[in-house]
Amino acid sequence: MSRACKLVLLLAAFWANALADHDSAAPSPWSWHVVSGGLDESRVAIYRQAELVGIYDFSCDLTTAGNGEMSEADTSLKLVQPASHPLGLLVITCNVGAHSQHLAIVDPAKRIHHPVYATTGSYFASWELEDGELWISYDRPCGTGISVECPDGFETLFVRYPE
Repeated sequence: MSRACKLVLLLAAFWANALADHDSAAPSPWSWHVVSGGLDESRVAIYRQAELVGIYDFSCDLTTAGNGEMSEADTSLKLVQPASHPLGLLVITCNVGAHSQHLAIVDPAKRIHHPVYATTGSYFASWELEDGELWISYDRPCGTGISVECPDGFETLFVRYPE
Protein backbone atom coordinates (compact mmCIF):
# COMPACT_ATOMS: atom_id res chain seq x y z
CA MET A 1 0.00 0.00 0.00
CA SER A 2 1.42 3.36 -0.95
CA ARG A 3 2.16 6.13 1.53
CA ALA A 4 -0.57 8.26 0.00
CA CYS A 5 -3.17 5.50 0.50
CA LYS A 6 -2.08 5.02 4.11
CA LEU A 7 -2.32 8.76 4.74
CA VAL A 8 -5.78 8.92 3.18
CA LEU A 9 -6.94 5.98 5.32
CA LEU A 10 -5.52 7.57 8.46
CA LEU A 11 -7.21 10.89 7.70
CA ALA A 12 -10.50 9.12 6.89
CA ALA A 13 -10.38 7.24 10.21
CA PHE A 14 -9.64 10.49 12.07
CA TRP A 15 -12.49 12.28 10.31
CA ALA A 16 -14.88 9.37 10.95
CA ASN A 17 -13.97 9.49 14.64
CA ALA A 18 -14.64 13.21 14.78
CA LEU A 19 -18.11 12.69 13.30
CA ALA A 20 -18.92 9.37 15.01
CA ASP A 21 -21.93 8.81 17.24
CA HIS A 22 -20.10 7.80 20.39
CA ASP A 23 -22.21 6.46 23.20
CA SER A 24 -22.11 9.63 25.28
CA ALA A 25 -25.12 8.62 27.40
CA ALA A 26 -23.18 5.83 29.09
CA PRO A 27 -21.56 6.74 32.42
CA SER A 28 -18.18 5.54 31.22
CA PRO A 29 -15.11 7.05 29.56
CA TRP A 30 -15.25 4.44 26.74
CA SER A 31 -16.36 5.25 23.22
CA TRP A 32 -16.12 3.54 19.83
CA HIS A 33 -16.99 3.73 16.18
CA VAL A 34 -17.02 1.44 13.18
CA VAL A 35 -13.88 2.27 11.15
CA SER A 36 -14.81 0.08 8.19
CA GLY A 37 -17.32 -2.58 7.34
CA GLY A 38 -18.31 -4.95 4.63
CA LEU A 39 -20.45 -7.99 4.07
CA ASP A 40 -18.25 -10.32 6.13
CA GLU A 41 -15.84 -8.10 8.07
CA SER A 42 -15.73 -4.95 10.15
CA ARG A 43 -13.18 -2.97 12.13
CA VAL A 44 -14.13 -1.12 15.32
CA ALA A 45 -11.94 1.50 17.01
CA ILE A 46 -12.29 1.75 20.80
CA TYR A 47 -11.23 4.82 22.79
CA ARG A 48 -10.83 5.69 26.42
CA GLN A 49 -11.55 9.39 26.53
CA ALA A 50 -9.46 10.68 23.60
CA GLU A 51 -6.90 7.85 23.62
CA LEU A 52 -7.15 5.02 21.09
CA VAL A 53 -7.17 1.71 22.97
CA GLY A 54 -7.22 -0.49 19.88
CA ILE A 55 -8.82 -1.50 16.62
CA TYR A 56 -10.73 -4.79 16.67
CA ASP A 57 -11.62 -7.01 13.69
CA PHE A 58 -14.94 -8.86 13.49
CA SER A 59 -16.10 -11.38 10.89
CA CYS A 60 -19.46 -9.74 10.25
CA ASP A 61 -20.99 -6.50 8.97
CA LEU A 62 -21.30 -3.89 11.72
CA THR A 63 -21.94 -0.87 9.47
CA THR A 64 -25.60 -0.69 10.58
CA ALA A 65 -24.87 -1.31 14.27
CA GLY A 66 -26.65 0.91 16.74
CA ASN A 67 -26.11 1.66 20.39
CA GLY A 68 -29.47 0.41 21.63
CA GLU A 69 -30.79 -2.91 22.78
CA MET A 70 -30.45 -5.57 20.13
CA SER A 71 -33.29 -7.30 18.37
CA GLU A 72 -32.97 -10.67 16.67
CA ALA A 73 -32.33 -9.23 13.19
CA ASP A 74 -30.08 -6.31 14.24
CA THR A 75 -26.45 -5.70 14.81
CA SER A 76 -25.56 -3.89 17.99
CA LEU A 77 -22.64 -2.38 19.91
CA LYS A 78 -23.56 -1.69 23.50
CA LEU A 79 -21.55 -0.77 26.59
CA VAL A 80 -22.82 -2.70 29.61
CA GLN A 81 -21.59 -2.44 33.19
CA PRO A 82 -22.08 -5.67 35.11
CA ALA A 83 -21.05 -5.69 38.76
CA SER A 84 -17.97 -7.76 37.88
CA HIS A 85 -16.75 -5.09 35.40
CA PRO A 86 -17.64 -1.60 36.66
CA LEU A 87 -15.63 0.06 33.85
CA GLY A 88 -17.85 -1.71 31.36
CA LEU A 89 -17.74 -4.31 28.62
CA LEU A 90 -18.56 -3.72 24.98
CA VAL A 91 -21.06 -6.35 23.77
CA ILE A 92 -21.24 -6.76 20.00
CA THR A 93 -23.88 -8.77 18.17
CA CYS A 94 -24.10 -9.28 14.43
CA ASN A 95 -25.52 -11.58 11.80
CA VAL A 96 -23.26 -14.20 10.20
CA GLY A 97 -24.19 -16.10 7.07
CA ALA A 98 -27.80 -16.80 6.19
CA HIS A 99 -29.17 -17.53 9.69
CA SER A 100 -26.53 -17.42 12.44
CA GLN A 101 -25.90 -14.67 14.93
CA HIS A 102 -22.53 -13.90 16.54
CA LEU A 103 -21.93 -12.34 19.96
CA ALA A 104 -18.57 -11.01 21.15
CA ILE A 105 -17.48 -9.26 24.34
CA VAL A 106 -14.59 -6.80 24.37
CA ASP A 107 -13.06 -5.71 27.67
CA PRO A 108 -11.47 -2.35 26.78
CA ALA A 109 -9.62 -2.27 30.11
CA LYS A 110 -7.57 -5.34 29.13
CA ARG A 111 -6.01 -3.63 26.09
CA ILE A 112 -5.93 -6.83 24.06
CA HIS A 113 -7.03 -6.62 20.46
CA HIS A 114 -9.46 -9.52 20.40
CA PRO A 115 -12.71 -10.32 22.21
CA VAL A 116 -12.49 -11.89 25.66
CA TYR A 117 -15.54 -14.01 24.82
CA ALA A 118 -17.23 -14.99 21.57
CA THR A 119 -19.93 -17.42 20.52
CA THR A 120 -22.12 -17.99 17.48
CA GLY A 121 -25.64 -19.31 17.71
CA SER A 122 -27.23 -21.34 14.95
CA TYR A 123 -30.12 -18.85 14.79
CA PHE A 124 -29.64 -16.44 17.69
CA ALA A 125 -27.16 -15.12 20.23
CA SER A 126 -28.35 -12.53 22.72
CA TRP A 127 -27.50 -11.04 26.08
CA GLU A 128 -29.22 -9.56 29.09
CA LEU A 129 -28.02 -7.68 32.14
CA GLU A 130 -29.92 -9.09 35.11
CA ASP A 131 -29.28 -8.15 38.75
CA GLY A 132 -25.80 -6.88 37.84
CA GLU A 133 -24.83 -10.07 35.98
CA LEU A 134 -24.31 -10.43 32.24
CA TRP A 135 -26.17 -13.46 30.82
CA ILE A 136 -25.64 -14.76 27.30
CA SER A 137 -28.01 -17.11 25.51
CA TYR A 138 -27.56 -18.85 22.18
CA ASP A 139 -28.82 -21.89 20.37
CA ARG A 140 -27.04 -24.89 18.91
CA PRO A 141 -28.02 -28.24 17.44
CA CYS A 142 -28.87 -30.89 20.03
CA GLY A 143 -26.20 -33.53 20.39
CA THR A 144 -28.82 -36.26 20.08
CA GLY A 145 -30.66 -34.76 17.11
CA ILE A 146 -34.43 -34.46 17.15
CA SER A 147 -35.84 -36.33 20.15
CA VAL A 148 -38.51 -36.04 22.83
CA GLU A 149 -36.14 -33.82 24.86
CA CYS A 150 -35.21 -31.79 21.76
CA PRO A 151 -38.27 -31.68 19.48
CA ASP A 152 -37.02 -29.00 17.06
CA GLY A 153 -33.40 -30.21 16.95
CA PHE A 154 -31.93 -27.17 18.76
CA GLU A 155 -31.23 -26.38 22.39
CA THR A 156 -30.74 -23.03 24.10
CA LEU A 157 -27.69 -22.51 26.32
CA PHE A 158 -27.41 -19.86 29.03
CA VAL A 159 -23.97 -18.66 30.13
CA ARG A 160 -23.07 -16.11 32.80
CA TYR A 161 -20.10 -13.90 31.90
CA PRO A 162 -17.60 -14.22 33.44
CA GLU A 163 -18.26 -17.89 34.10
